[in-house]
Amino acid sequence: MKKSQIAGILFGVAMGVLFSVSMGTVGFVLGASFAILGMVMFKGLDDPQDKK
Repeated sequence: MKKSQIAGILFGVAMGVLFSVSMGTVGFVLGASFAILGMVMFKGLDDPQDKK
C-alpha cells in the first residue's frame, strides 16, 4: 500500500460518509469515486523510489 493509496481511500471514505448522510446510497457511490480521484491526487505523496 502506497501513501497515496491510503490517503486517497481515507479521503474517499470521508467524502462517502459525508455524502451518504446528505444523499443516502447515491452519496456513497460518489464517495467511492472520490476515493479513486483521491488516489490520483495524492500520488505526489509517494517517494520517487516507491515506483515499482
